[in-house]
Amino acid sequence: MHKLFNHIPFRAKLFLSFLYISIVMLLSLLPAQDLPKVPLFPYADKLIHIGMYFNLAIILLWTFHSKPTKRITLYAFILLWGLVMEILQILMRSGRHFSWLDILANATGLGLGILLYNYLINRFKLHKEASSS
Repeated sequence: MHKLFNHIPFRAKLFLSFLYISIVMLLSLLPAQDLPKVPLFPYADKLIHIGMYFNLAIILLWTFHSKPTKRITLYAFILLWGLVMEILQILMRSGRHFSWLDILANATGLGLGILLYNYLINRFKLHKEASSS
């Protein structure tokens, strides 16, 4: 766990973060008609939002592994990113709609990601390295 957490170069983690953010942006801004028509269950898209922002939180916290007091900036960035994606859906007029439930799902994913990240750094004693950044 220490090797995965500490020995991957920052540039590689930054690339993975940028790639994942790009994927979230692409999926968020695809026109409605380009989205797969998979019949799931009501509000299944909210679980997708939770999953996307859960992963976004984990990868950004891993990339910018910093003191807990500085992580608030990452939390704010992730929340703002989700809000901007919702606003852009309106502006692009591509059949997508602004949704407060999507923003709530994004925030839920962020919260779950924060919880898991904090659990992992405490469980595997990775917090000592966190305080040096």
